[in-house]
Amino acid sequence: MPRRQMVVPGTGGVLYESAGGARTATIFELLTQAGAAQTLRCKYAADPESLEPLDNVLVARGYMTLAYEPFGHAFPKWDFFDYDWRLDIRYSGKRLAEQLQAEAARGDRWRLVAHSQGGLVVMAAARFLGAEELARLVQGVSFVGVPFFGTVNALIALLQGTLFKESIPKDVVRTWPAIYQMLPRWSITKGNPNRPDLLLESTWMNAGLLPAPGTPVDLSQHIDAGMLERARALYQATSSGYFEPLRKLDFIRIIQGNNIDTPFRLPNFPSTEEVIFVGGDSLVPDQFTRDRLPSWVQDEATIRRLPAGEHSRLCSDSLVFELCL
Repeated sequence: MPRRQMVVPGTGGVLYESAGGARTATIFELLTQAGAAQTLRCKYAADPESLEPLDNVLVARGYMTLAYEPFGHAFPKWDFFDYDWRLDIRYSGKRLAEQLQAEAARGDRWRLVAHSQGGLVVMAAARFLGAEELARLVQGVSFVGVPFFGTVNALIALLQGTLFKESIPKDVVRTWPAIYQMLPRWSITKGNPNRPDLLLESTWMNAGLLPAPGTPVDLSQHIDAGMLERARALYQATSSGYFEPLRKLDFIRIIQGNNIDTPFRLPNFPSTEEVIFVGGDSLVPDQFTRDRLPSWVQDEATIRRLPAGEHSRLCSDSLVFELCL
């Protein structure tokens, strides 16, 4: 059977097509259109286990060619998984799992390359499938710059409405569950570094970013408590056995950049002044991520930490591309 290969892009790497079939566009192009704020908000039921959005007029279609150019032109052909990266990561993972199962009879097992948030989508798909079924469908995965344990950049997006140095209205970005689900799983100030303080409502309440009980929510001033609950639900589902569904794969590769200043702590939270930086790829802290991997992953996975391009361009780096083949 023919070899099959798929890239699962990262945050911002998947483009959007409007419901009317307009051309694909980045999130920042969509922001310039009339009524963009309403179009780009996510709407969800109060139940954090209700994964599908209540309403979504956008269709994910295509990918940023500059970010994934080598894969888009390589042979054999690489497919790309289209998913709306704003939505609940568990929902995107369920959709990926369903697609892998639906196409199981059409060729050989998949070789996946998962970039950034795409790696979290693969991890969610693996939990839905389980180790046996995942190994039946997938030969192996190359994880490229994946924030397995979160990223301070997601926190900055919630605090400032800034994503990839571009501005997004805070009342829009604060409706995107995936951003909350990528919050750092460590203390970004002080104290126990293993405590996920940012998943606690009290942390945000004390910072003035959640309203008092019974007070109306203003997303230009506050985060969304319902979205924070979705982040806690994902954390609880992955706080133990996070990597176990990958155990039966033929190979696991983890590729990280280690040469660019990457935000790691906000000692004066919620202020973003005096950020503490460590080595990484501008989004994923390298050594911290490596140290938190389970011992069996550190022993059995092929882990490469290298000077490479900035996070959003990692997959266009020729050395990274070669390591994924």
